Amino acid sequence: MQKYLNSVLAGFLIGIGNLAIISTDRYVGAFLFSVALLSIIELQLPLYTGRIGKVLTNKNPAELLLMLCLNALGAMIPTGLFILMDPANLEKLQTVCSAKYSKSYLTLFAAGILCNVLIHIAVTAKRELITVLCIMCFILCTFEHSIADAGYLPVGGSILKWLVIVAGNTVGGIGTELLVRKESF
Repeated sequence: MQKYLNSVLAGFLIGIGNLAIISTDRYVGAFLFSVALLSIIELQLPLYTGRIGKVLTNKNPAELLLMLCLNALGAMIPTGLFILMDPANLEKLQTVCSAKYSKSYLTLFAAGILCNVLIHIAVTAKRELITVLCIMCFILCTFEHSIADAGYLPVGGSILKWLVIVAGNTVGGIGTELLVRKESF
């Protein structure tokens, strides 16, 4: 039961990171978002985008699908709380959501791949500075993070486009893991 709650908590932290982005200057928000991933790494919480690269060595890939769903649920909770704090926040969220989900499927897929190359490096490197810089890079380059983007689903996001982002994150994570394996030839 605890691992399921931890999956929700990981998504919840990413959802708070989303709120930092839309509540502050874009550079400050990109920096503050890293608090979410640093906390997830420190607490060893299960985050789909951080673990999908290890799918080839995972004994139960179905757990990753459940983790994805629970992370997504967790990311939606801060969105709801943000609206409860001030109903005017709904308009802010819808504006960001509209910009994100108006992109083409190919753009979302490519942005998902690029995002998870950086996320995989951030999680694998286990160095705070690298984590912060990878997070800032993916946000400032407008790459797409499936768990962060799940936070916008309740305010008008597209499930189909979100699944394309998930696919991109999956390819990015697995591809990066395959490329950085420490095997000699």
